Formats: sequence, C-alpha cells, structure tokens
Amino acid sequence: MKGLIAAHSGLRYIVLALLVIAIFNAIANLKSDKYEKKDKMINLFAMIFLHIQLLIGLVLYAISSKVQFSGETMSEPIYRFFTVEHILLMVVAIIFITLGRKKAEKQIEPARRHKMILRYYGLGLIIIFIAIPWPFIYNVGAGYF
Repeated sequence: MKGLIAAHSGLRYIVLALLVIAIFNAIANLKSDKYEKKDKMINLFAMIFLHIQLLIGLVLYAISSKVQFSGETMSEPIYRFFTVEHILLMVVAIIFITLGRKKAEKQIEPARRHKMILRYYGLGLIIIFIAIPWPFIYNVGAGYF
C-alpha cells in the first residue's frame, strides 16, 4: 500500500506539470490559426496521466483505512476528506478535463480548440488544487510526497 500511496503522491506533480503545460500552450496559441500535432499530444498526455492517477486513486480508495463508511465519517475531518471531498472533487475535475478535450477536438477553428482547452483544463486544475490534501491547508495526515 505504501508503494501505491507514493506513486499516487508522486504522480500528482507530473499531472500538475502536464496540466500547466497544456494551459500555457493554449494561452500561447489563442490567436493562432494552427492546432498542430504537438498541441494535441500535450492535451492528450495530460489527460492520460490524469486518468492513470484516477485509477491508482480508485485502488487506494478501495483499500485505504482513511476511507470509512460509518456514522462518524462526516464528523471526522480525515475520514470526511478522503471518503467524500477528495474523491468527489477529483472526479469532477477529471470529467471537466475529459469533456474539454473532447469538445476541443470537435471544434473546427484552431483558436476555439485552444480556448476550450484553456477553459476546461484551467477549471479542472483549480478544482484539483483545492482537492489535493496539501499539508498547509488541510490537517488530514498527508504530506507533500
């Protein structure tokens, strides 16, 4: 289990970096009349790594002692965070990012594709930042790695 936690914690930085790269790429190309293969690959890799992160997270959700379904779940901050808040916000963020990429690929104009990526990936990134158990925000027993 410690290996999965380390993988999940470490992969978060790769996911965050890829999302930031995709967002900055979209910003840089907002006025562009090109949507090249590199743009598509950046957006795709960000989404793929996010889905890998989701799969690891779902395994951890199933086996973690911090996920409890009892009458005390909502009154205990650690249990509430990992049982309800973290998973819910992360799934919502992943849905936004996945839908954003799908909608962007359907756009004909390259500038609109970049605009869709910026909106959906940006919103997803904000939600992810809120949902990560940062030690300086939440007191839920999680560290930086």
